[in-house]
Amino acid sequence: MGRFQPFHLGHLDLVTQILDECDEVIIAITSSQFNYLEKDPFTSGERIEMIHDSLKESDIDLSRCFIMPIENQFNIATWASYLKATLPHFDKVYSGNDYVKMLLADSAIHVVSPKFLDRSQYNATRIRLMIISGDNWQSLVPNAVVKFLQKINGKKRLDVISKSDTKPTEH
Repeated sequence: MGRFQPFHLGHLDLVTQILDECDEVIIAITSSQFNYLEKDPFTSGERIEMIHDSLKESDIDLSRCFIMPIENQFNIATWASYLKATLPHFDKVYSGNDYVKMLLADSAIHVVSPKFLDRSQYNATRIRLMIISGDNWQSLVPNAVVKFLQKINGKKRLDVISKSDTKPTEH
């Protein structure tokens, strides 16, 4: 699970790792209700499309993949039961996020820490900043994401959001 703002090669590597170990993967897009914010500039539909196109382009068997948006919950204590009720059946959660591990510690959900590609390089916050500054971000994301962000003029959206003096309250 992740925000995928945007989906990058580190995310794609995790999907292939999980599919090497499991029959199927559920890619849960968190914070799906947020968009057009500095931290969450893309809609859940746009993120689904980026992920789908990236998996397809990488010849990953889409019949083994679920891509599902999930909203953040106000009552964090019930998050584990929310995941079980919202997502198709799953046996484990792959996450390197200590907060996620803490939230699932008291549940029966098994959390696996995956092996990450260089997290300092494959980092969506860094990639968004590179897009704004015009640095070479394209080598850090699947080609399908480059095409998608060009199609929606993602750079302009990020520029406008980053310079706005009427930013909505972030979460």
